[in-house]
Parts: sequence; structure tokens; C-alpha cells
Amino acid sequence: MGFFRRNKADQFINEAVDQARGASEISHAGLFATIISAFALMFSGYSFYETVVRSADFAAYVPPRIAYTDPNSPEHPLEVFIVPLTLANDGARTGTVLSIDLNVTNPRTGKTKRFYAAHLGTWGQSPKTPFMPVALLGKTSYSRPMQFVPRADEKINRILDFEAGDYEFELQLNTASPDNALPFLKPKNSPLRFSMQTHKMNYLRFNKTGTQAMWSKDARPAATGK
Repeated sequence: MGFFRRNKADQFINEAVDQARGASEISHAGLFATIISAFALMFSGYSFYETVVRSADFAAYVPPRIAYTDPNSPEHPLEVFIVPLTLANDGARTGTVLSIDLNVTNPRTGKTKRFYAAHLGTWGQSPKTPFMPVALLGKTSYSRPMQFVPRADEKINRILDFEAGDYEFELQLNTASPDNALPFLKPKNSPLRFSMQTHKMNYLRFNKTGTQAMWSKDARPAATGK
């Protein structure tokens, strides 16, 4: 009788251990499934933000070479910068660039002259195409050469020297932003700062559609935030 009692006791203990082990395995499996579901939900939320909710996020890119011209005369200059420009919207929502400003600083004099994008296309292109606001869908870009002319209220007559030298540029996008938009839905953009150099001024280059090259020292493009 004692033998049979011991067998039943051992069987009962083994069954209890098996049940506990099974419950533990189920518990671990449930925890793993919960973690996977949480990660899937987080990824889905991030994907939704990036593709639907994220506000317009603008970036600007300038190649390592631009152009300068003065179609008037050394005594009465009309300085124009021709900048091949790429605008990108890295956000999800559509954003609009209303206008583009360009400030050029001569480090030798400390003066800054203000320009704005007035026309599209290369210098001498006819007929002239006026700059118009650019609407960019999310994850799209827009590339055009742009002609920057002095602002009507600009007082500085000339910013470039007749001698070779370096110059500092700051390009600013002016974007549409609804006043009642939530802060995280307002378009984002920051100034693009870059440097260019040029050789000695030669007005013989400016006949008709002529221009003078300006280039970056490292021969690399400039990009917002880089």
C-alpha cells in the first residue's frame, strides 16, 4: 500500500510541476506577443506621423558654382546673382515658399547687401519668367536657376570688390504659415549659409548675356543644416 501511495504522490507532484511549467511558458509567450504588439503600434504611429501628420520641413541646396553679372556699368551697377537652387520638402504636409531672400556680405568691409529672387532661369533667358510662390507636396523637391536682384529699398550701391575675394551668403525661405496652426504643424525652415569666391572683376565678361563665375573653396554643394 505504501508503494502505491508513493507512486500517486509522485504522479501528483509531476503533474503540478508540468502545469506550473506550462503556465510559465504561456506567460512568457504572452509577454513576448505584448512586446511585439507594442513595437508594431509604435512603428505604425511613427509611420503615420511621417507620412500624414509631419509639418512641411524645408531644405535648400546650392551647388558649388553660381554666377554674378552686372548688366549696367561700374559707375551705376545693377548686381545680379544667378543661383541654381533646389528646394525640398522633407515633411509630409504641403508647404509653400512665398519668396526667397539672399543677403551677401563682404567680409572686408563688413557690409551686407539684400537681394530677392525676382526671376527664374539662366541670365539672358528670354522672355523673363517672374518668380512665383512654390507649393511643394510632402517628400518632393523643386530645382530651378534663380536670379537675385537688389531690393528696391537697398542703399548699398555695390557689394563685390573689383579685386578677387571671398563673400558670405545667407539664403532665407519665406514660407506660408497659418496663424492658427498648432506649433508642431507649422512649417520648418532655417537659413542656408555658404561662402563663395570669385576672381578679379572684368566688365568685358558682362556683354549681353555674359556672367562671372563664383565658386566654393572646397568644391562642395551647400545644404541647409550641413
